[in-house]
Amino acid sequence: MSEAKASRLVSRLGLVTLRVIAPIGSVLLLWYLAIWFSGLPAFVIPRPERVLDVLWVEHSFIFENLLATLEVSAIGFIWANIAGIGLAVLFDVLPPTRHMLLPAAITLRNVPYIALISVLMLAFGDSILSKTAIVALSGFFPVLVNTLQGLRSADEVQLDRMRILNASWWQTFSQVRLPYAIPSIISAQEITGSGSIIVAIAAEWMISSTGLGYVINHAMQNYRGDEVYAVALLATGLSFVIYTFVHWLGRRLDWRTGDSRRS
Repeated sequence: MSEAKASRLVSRLGLVTLRVIAPIGSVLLLWYLAIWFSGLPAFVIPRPERVLDVLWVEHSFIFENLLATLEVSAIGFIWANIAGIGLAVLFDVLPPTRHMLLPAAITLRNVPYIALISVLMLAFGDSILSKTAIVALSGFFPVLVNTLQGLRSADEVQLDRMRILNASWWQTFSQVRLPYAIPSIISAQEITGSGSIIVAIAAEWMISSTGLGYVINHAMQNYRGDEVYAVALLATGLSFVIYTFVHWLGRRLDWRTGDSRRS
């Protein structure tokens, strides 16, 4: 490895380290300032080291419920993408369906989640179906809007060439429209992927006897603020990791950017 490449590698590692340490440091600083200036008791704002101790001591209980939350969020995330991408393709292929179905999608997107959770609980009870449906309903609309925008951003020159070549719909879609839509689809995943964890916890908090939402309920009933903060810290970390991974993946899949951004 040349000296120049080694220098660039060290510089990148330093930048990555700074990007990780800076958010953690700022959160800890604000946390301690809130403790010092608020005067609130420890069960309302526990110290960070106490929260980390809870994550270590109660890791079995928290990890077991974390798996339940991850299952709900993953299934809901998949449903959201199937619905969002499927509707976007349908609207692009059959434009009249957009005028028929998009208002319904907007209305469904704006129904308060509390009302949706109540209806789904009455219909399906404390089941994985009711919780994953909430996650899917909260995430499908960003996927739909971004995918549709991406499909419509295809280069008209490329589309004209496909028409001249008498290409089939699938050839035009797979070779022109879909590649142009991929960056927009990835951008939607940054929202839906990171948000699925939070929405799953909210749904579990309302109706579930498992998952991190249940852990929060259990902690509140026992005045365990440290346990509530432990779950919040874990959920925030997971959402940040998912967002960072999707953002990194999007930079690699965005064929419109130059090699300088991929390096």
